[in-house]
Amino acid sequence: MRKVMIVDDESLVRIGFQTVMDWENHGYHVSGVYRNGLEAWEAIEREGPPDVLLTDIRMPEMDGLELIRRIRENNIVMNILILSSHEEFQYLRTSIQLGVQDYILKHLFDPDELIQTLDQLNYSNVTESSIEEQIVVADLDLERQLLLRETRTLSGIIMKGTGIEVARYPNLLKKWNSNGIHGCWVAIRALPSQNGYLDSECKALGYLLQELIERFSKNVYIGMDQDLFHVQCFLESEADILDDKIFSEVSDTVQQNLNIPIVIGMSESGAFLTEMVKMRKQAEDAVCKSFYWGAGIYQYDSTRPMMNIVASEWVDLKKRALELLKDKQRDSIYMWMSEVGELFAERYTPEEAVRFLQMVYRQFIKIRTETFLVDQDTLDQEMNPLVLTYEISESVSSWSELFRITRAMMEERDRVFLLIKKRIPWLEAVITFIHEHYAESIRLEDAAQITNFNANYFGQLFRNETGFTFLEYVTKVRIEKAMELLENPNLSTEEIASRIGYPNANYFVKVFKKITGTTISEYRTFQKN
Repeated sequence: MRKVMIVDDESLVRIGFQTVMDWENHGYHVSGVYRNGLEAWEAIEREGPPDVLLTDIRMPEMDGLELIRRIRENNIVMNILILSSHEEFQYLRTSIQLGVQDYILKHLFDPDELIQTLDQLNYSNVTESSIEEQIVVADLDLERQLLLRETRTLSGIIMKGTGIEVARYPNLLKKWNSNGIHGCWVAIRALPSQNGYLDSECKALGYLLQELIERFSKNVYIGMDQDLFHVQCFLESEADILDDKIFSEVSDTVQQNLNIPIVIGMSESGAFLTEMVKMRKQAEDAVCKSFYWGAGIYQYDSTRPMMNIVASEWVDLKKRALELLKDKQRDSIYMWMSEVGELFAERYTPEEAVRFLQMVYRQFIKIRTETFLVDQDTLDQEMNPLVLTYEISESVSSWSELFRITRAMMEERDRVFLLIKKRIPWLEAVITFIHEHYAESIRLEDAAQITNFNANYFGQLFRNETGFTFLEYVTKVRIEKAMELLENPNLSTEEIASRIGYPNANYFVKVFKKITGTTISEYRTFQKN
């Protein structure tokens, strides 16, 4: 595979030449990308010459013509193509005098023509050493891919020990030994966008990040895995701290050139050869902070790791959600959800935030359907079709968007519930009566008086609208209340039966088994587990 070096002071030009075609598919490998002739010359002295040099003319520090002069004066053999926006004769004449193989105008650039030009160049002077260098480059790429697989985690669980088999990475080991053993793992990704990113944008981001990262000798670019770009940053000693100003500049440059906001997660410092897997996991966990706070640089803190909610906290959240939802004050529930989101941002993983909002929404639907007795099909028929496409899931990339979706779904459901309420004004009064008096001995005749309907007519009308007889609905409410009370292990079966309107505990036990399909002791065991 032929090595190609690209030199241009415009970052978009450098990115464009890397992304506009599949170099390796045509037998070429972009071995280096540089901002000016001086950077390119230093790379040639350090790493050896490429087979082909694509260089601009006008650049700071050292222009393209001076770079070519140095190459020729030192008898370094390579093919040279000039990339320029200038058609002046003086540039063309000078480039010919310096033995340039071709002169390509950027504004007339065509990828197919460039490949055709490269294929027609003379490579007979390629030495054995340059072939060996090509093999090393290929092996280095394979080592990077292997390292990304070896350090990968699944579902938040580290799949193997925190170290790696160093002998499998001879080329990377040279970089590690030359830089030292201590450092930080850095994970970078584009901030998720509602419309996503084009493949060409992701490719351009990868090339620009690699170029920016490798300007610093202490950084080793590893590659992309699971939508994250990975970098190793080495420190002089274990006591040193990674300077995030470097990555602040990287973030600004990416924003200016590609208009893509990025998220950068940094691990704690450690010994790469023994703690690499753990360090990568820390960097990826730090990136998760962006779910709550957006683009930025996030440092992993082992004293405050993101974790899952413990069972007792989950029970408290559920109880509070039920209290606020029953109060029917929408502003209160939304304010509380927002406050919980701020708490989660400090302590809990994005998956737990999704789980929390799913729980609130399920409880909301449960309480509203109990109040209005509306089945799901009726609800969906009245719903805004756009809102029906919403989903509270891990595919949503930020807390703010997830909260917006959840609130929109709740508000739209409430709109539909209120619409149905206006159609059947008497039903809400009856439902409220049942929920307030279920612990008493209430009769169908008592409820009929609220509506001023004849008892027989009311019974038929209630069943038509709800799908339950009056007694069936009262029983349903009582058993649901019993299930809530059974979560308290200190309450006896007799006490629960009394609280929900069953003076005879044995009768309550039979009704509970008939409605739920399980005994009270089985239900309690299930709840405990």
